[in-house]
Amino acid sequence: MNKITLYFLFFLLFLSKLTFAQHPVYNHLTEKDGLPDIEFYGVIEDREGFVWLAADKGLFRYDGKEFKNYSHPDKRGLSVFGLKLDEKGRVWCNNISGQYFYIENDKLNLSVDIKEHASGQLASFFLYKNSLIASNLGYVAKIDLETKEKKIFKDGVNVVASVFRSKDSLFLLSTNYYKYSLNGKEYSNEFSLGSNISIEGATSYFTHKNKQFVYSFNFQADGVNVEKPSILMKQGKSFKKILLPRILRGNTIVKSFYDAGDEFWFGTNKGVIICEYKEGEFFYKRTNFEGKYITGFLRDRYNNYWYTTHRNGVFIVPNSYLNKYELDESRQNISAMDRVGDNSVLFGATNGDIGVIDIKQKTLKKFDLNDKQKVFAIIGLTDELALISFATYCYVFNIKTEEYKKFQMNGNVKDFSFIDKNRVVMAAYSSAAIVLVDNPKENKRIGSKRSYSTYYSKKSKKIYVGYVYGVKEYDENLKSRTITFKNREIFAVDIDETANGVVWFSTFKDGIVGLKEDGTIINYTQKNGLLSNLTSVIKSDGDYLWISTNKGVQVLNTITGRFRNLTKRHGLNSFNISDISIFDKTVFLSSNKGIFQIDKEKVFTNTVLLDFYFTKISVEDKQVSIKESYKLDSNTKKIQFSFHTNGFLAEDNIEYKYRLLGASKEWSLISQGVNQVTFNNLAAGSYTFELKAVQINGKEETAVKTIKLKINPPFYKEWWFIVGGLLLLFVFVWFYFTNRIKSLRIKQKQLLEKERMQKQLVSSKLESLQSQMNPHFTFNALNSIQNLVLKGERHEAYDYLTKFSFLIRENLNMSKKSFVQFDNELQLLVKYLELERLRFGGEFAYEIKGDSKVEDIKIPTMIIQPYLENALKHGLLHKKGDDKKIILEFSQEDGVLKCVVFDNGIGVEAAKKIKKESNITRESFSTKAIKDRLVFLKDYYKTDIGVVYEKVPIGTKVVIKIPFTKV
Repeated sequence: MNKITLYFLFFLLFLSKLTFAQHPVYNHLTEKDGLPDIEFYGVIEDREGFVWLAADKGLFRYDGKEFKNYSHPDKRGLSVFGLKLDEKGRVWCNNISGQYFYIENDKLNLSVDIKEHASGQLASFFLYKNSLIASNLGYVAKIDLETKEKKIFKDGVNVVASVFRSKDSLFLLSTNYYKYSLNGKEYSNEFSLGSNISIEGATSYFTHKNKQFVYSFNFQADGVNVEKPSILMKQGKSFKKILLPRILRGNTIVKSFYDAGDEFWFGTNKGVIICEYKEGEFFYKRTNFEGKYITGFLRDRYNNYWYTTHRNGVFIVPNSYLNKYELDESRQNISAMDRVGDNSVLFGATNGDIGVIDIKQKTLKKFDLNDKQKVFAIIGLTDELALISFATYCYVFNIKTEEYKKFQMNGNVKDFSFIDKNRVVMAAYSSAAIVLVDNPKENKRIGSKRSYSTYYSKKSKKIYVGYVYGVKEYDENLKSRTITFKNREIFAVDIDETANGVVWFSTFKDGIVGLKEDGTIINYTQKNGLLSNLTSVIKSDGDYLWISTNKGVQVLNTITGRFRNLTKRHGLNSFNISDISIFDKTVFLSSNKGIFQIDKEKVFTNTVLLDFYFTKISVEDKQVSIKESYKLDSNTKKIQFSFHTNGFLAEDNIEYKYRLLGASKEWSLISQGVNQVTFNNLAAGSYTFELKAVQINGKEETAVKTIKLKINPPFYKEWWFIVGGLLLLFVFVWFYFTNRIKSLRIKQKQLLEKERMQKQLVSSKLESLQSQMNPHFTFNALNSIQNLVLKGERHEAYDYLTKFSFLIRENLNMSKKSFVQFDNELQLLVKYLELERLRFGGEFAYEIKGDSKVEDIKIPTMIIQPYLENALKHGLLHKKGDDKKIILEFSQEDGVLKCVVFDNGIGVEAAKKIKKESNITRESFSTKAIKDRLVFLKDYYKTDIGVVYEKVPIGTKVVIKIPFTKV
């Protein structure tokens, strides 16, 4: 092998490492999503928005949440194929055994069974008016669906390659080309295909750009491909052979076709092969879902693209103009990115990897700067130079020559803003400064506090810096002023400026705030279009502003004030956006899931707002038939309405609103994801339940659906009861007076007893709260914070103080409730143990067992924590060595929650001895308060409740039995 060949092979190997693929963002439906099968043969959507799947295990319907199977008692085998819709909107399918089915009244019905013509090969079929046209090898027939009368078009032909319809004519393609009438006329035409065309096997018919094509497979009887497959294009009464692109030849099996307008998609055993038809020829463009066996396509009413596969489930592409770059897993978590020149995007990952995308050449190149720390910020300086900030060092890097200059700044840099190719504004851990790129040691500090974001306005020559305490504006002389909004500081996550001179600030809770040149403030929140008030990265694009929020990415037209949204519904599967880079026609988004490329002109599809329907109506938890009105008995206490909108992720873009006329005229918003409304204890009278779906942050809404309710009055308001009651009144009047006093006394006694029990419960709860947050613990915690501050460990002190304040706040919140959810109480106990670990320097470990087996229950508040405190204070504090441990174990038995607190400390007797030697004779206040409270609860619940100390060889074991209620 000569040197030139070796160099060429090396170049190809090198290029293969650099080139990389981008792929439309997709959702993969598998068994974990409830998908009932992995092998599918087709997909179709009906008029109501249900998606139907023909699978190896049968026919399934998907409403966007659940899959439903349809079968028939006389059906032979499981698999179904050939999904079709007829003129009535019914879904049809068939099987290899010659059976043809349709869906009607939510049932699978058997229409035609022609098993005598079943050859072991799957027959193709289509529907014409009230007829079914079926073809299989040497058999083509028209079957009247009412009379089941058959009309044979061809019988006994060795091969029937393809059958298709155009208007009222049937076309049959085999050795010759036949045309038949379907509307009763007696005509039949036959044409020769030509000497250069021979069809001896299966073919598929499709249309593209108003032209008719036949895809020829040309198989031998044993299934071996003996000729290169080709496409025949119909020209008048003859066909012209068109050579396929190389990728579609050989062992490529084509199973499905889809006309995408400018492109044509072939579903093959190698993926979706996308071609472009120009001047009588198909040209290969790219392959999606490479290596997957694609069996069917669907574009649904929401513009989702569905791809069924052979043994790989179903893929759904919500937006074909939102692509993701297939990066290595190690570079998926992108923490910084910026545009460098007109054709390059430089990005950095949390593991320190650096890469550059050449958007023109569609290549990716990775660079190693020998720094494995997180990349915090990147800014392009020229067409080749960029400034990169790692955790410790900054680099001036040339993406062409790969040369770099390394220097250290005062703390890691969070953000850069471009002034000119030699000057940038820097926001860093401990300061903000103007940095000279060629001499970074000569930086000019403009602020001495921690800063997060910065921006330099070329228009006004002003610098904006987002500090930890707010935003400062600096003029050309670096004189500063504080930018405020609603008389308070702005905490800016990111800053940018649109072409109209408005400087924008993204915030944690106030949405986005705009500062006009005249000093006036603009504010966008959820009330006027934002998806969320929690915003992060923003980027200017002329008069447009790209905004990332925790619920999606939006583009704001700053002139009109209108938003366009990209959410999970539109294909964006990560909202953790770290940077945005904008080019003329494309936008790049970096995230924890890689890099997305957006066609900014085509990506914003109009979201269709489709109608919803009632799925179930229940009265007293019993399902009733769905009607427009109901008359209900007076004892009806519960009425529930369930509803749904069909479609994949359909309800991610809508909110439901309802009102009950007769009770209120105001519309109430239903939490997203909730698909039911329940009414309890409605008074007698007439009501109208109204429900509608509203587009999130949009103006569209569906028509209102109404259901009328009439609840009859109770029997004691009926006339017959009133008359009878008057007659009986005189009989029972003496009984009433004699028993009234006795009844009042009993009732008064019950009320007093109830009040006493309530007061005792509140008193016990307050005592428990006081015992938990005792001055001793508070003093120790504050003393620990003071020590951390004196040591200069400000971050640790801040962390400790934050957790301590959270614990106090949560305890105060708990004190307002008699019972809390078990999970909330457990979280508070974990916070308490974590705080104690900080205070004691991590000298003990703890383990929680059995919590996952505890049902969703509520328990009395503030009972367990004092025993954890005793374990620490009296058990582990005095133990020597490193082996200090607390085990907290939960279980449910005999109607109570059993909590076991075990510590391997010095034990009860040793603790008592230390206590005696310390001249402490009084009983622990917290222990007494809890005991009193448990005695009260035991008396109230009449069950085995209390505290028992069990003997153990080492340490102390406390068993606490607590009452609970189910949620």
